[in-house]
Amino acid sequence: MNTSYHRGDEPILSDDELAVLERAIEAGEDLEAAGDLERQNAHRSAFELIDKLAAPIRLAIESNNSPPKLEDYEELTEIARGGMGVVYRGLHRKTQRYDAIKVMRPDRIAGAARETAILLRLQFLRESQLAARVAHEHIVPIYQVGESQDRPWFSMQLVDGSSLYELSQTASVSAERMVRYIQQIARAVDVVHRHGILHGDIKPQNILVEHQTDRPLIGDFGLADLAAASSNRPDAGIAGTPAYMAPELARAAIQGQSKDDIAATRSVSTDVYSLGVTLWAAITGRSPCDSNRTPAEQLADVAISNLRCHNEKSIDVPPALMRIIKRCVSRDPESRYSNAGQFADELATWLNRPHWNRHFPQLRRLLWVVVAPILLSSGLMVQSLLSMKANEFWIWLAIFGGYAPLFATFLFSQRIDHVAQQARRELWSIWVGHLCVSLAGMIALHILCEPEVDQVIKFFYPFWAAISALTFFAKSGNFWSGYRWLGVAWSLIAVLLSVTPWAPVVFGTLAATTCLVIARTDRSFLEK
Repeated sequence: MNTSYHRGDEPILSDDELAVLERAIEAGEDLEAAGDLERQNAHRSAFELIDKLAAPIRLAIESNNSPPKLEDYEELTEIARGGMGVVYRGLHRKTQRYDAIKVMRPDRIAGAARETAILLRLQFLRESQLAARVAHEHIVPIYQVGESQDRPWFSMQLVDGSSLYELSQTASVSAERMVRYIQQIARAVDVVHRHGILHGDIKPQNILVEHQTDRPLIGDFGLADLAAASSNRPDAGIAGTPAYMAPELARAAIQGQSKDDIAATRSVSTDVYSLGVTLWAAITGRSPCDSNRTPAEQLADVAISNLRCHNEKSIDVPPALMRIIKRCVSRDPESRYSNAGQFADELATWLNRPHWNRHFPQLRRLLWVVVAPILLSSGLMVQSLLSMKANEFWIWLAIFGGYAPLFATFLFSQRIDHVAQQARRELWSIWVGHLCVSLAGMIALHILCEPEVDQVIKFFYPFWAAISALTFFAKSGNFWSGYRWLGVAWSLIAVLLSVTPWAPVVFGTLAATTCLVIARTDRSFLEK
């Protein structure tokens, strides 16, 4: 049956004519000599409109069932599908190694203008080639880059593991482990930044952790821009996921700025922001934005910093670590870390901090109930012995006897394992050094002031306080920063002890108070 298509009551073309015309249009042939140019042009316009509307659906269906034909790979099986591409598992013919092959989804560019589609393919290949030049142990290595059937693709290491998002949903993964992952990823991001590449879509879902080596890897650098450019959403100029996006990017998208202006807003600082938010989400297992809100609403929340990591008390995040995260997610880009390497350094410092509650499980309680009372009693005893004109031996025994409970506390509260070794070594070194310098000072003063014992004691206590001040200043460099204020306090105490006749009592009282202050305020005692 040879039907025809009508425009109102006027026939346009028969089925046979329509088939000929469609083949001619698809082949790009000149139609001027084909007769009735007005009807042909009307049909061509309708054909092009229908083809443009149907192309994404048609190509999406085709891509579901038909992996690309690649010369170097066989046995392609789809293993993942994202906003920009489809990932296949394929066997490399020459090496007999299974790789992951990411192919641009044809429906992402099917509705775009011809020039736009070409630019997207070129950008996909360019970003893949740039990323392939960067070798780092925490970046998914790219093996090959190519194009097949107008579909750009690249092959990379097939990572046998879980995403950081999947791990964050497991209660057994500690905060330290998540920090170690992000610290390593930040090092990799810093290397890529130095090559002039920005990621644009850092989030837990884009970080994979190998099961066998427990090594985190990140990939797809620069491909977030492609997803934005190929999208027909109102916020198509923006690259990335709203919940992990820097506020300046969110504001630019909401204000409807051009894609070029938004691209100019992206910087090292925006990736640093995403690293900080990713760390918070990995530790807490929650999205920074309310998942019940739409992407547009999440974008508005990000623009005004109305995020959970700002507004909720993050009980799962240690305070010192939360301060690092909050610097990353500052609304002001200038207040953030200047680069991802600096952020990684801060995380490394946090990871290497002494865990008093783990390395010395009973130290806090023993400082409170044993060391502080004995230091107070020692001061009172020395004052009493001086007033009684007791033998010098007993006076010095009472003075240095305060070290005995301190060292006993270290000995009985420490945990003997490899992880605690550094903290044990540093703590013992500091206070054994304190004892040795105090003994040296006592001997020197004894020689200088012989035989005036009262004078030796009078000079010794300010000297002892000054040594304590120096010790706390030294501890502030590697341990809790609050120790520097204790160093300032003991510097002032050294001056005070030189003018008071009650130096032993004052020293013992303030030493006991210092123990209580450390036990209550050193945050490492409070962390889980």
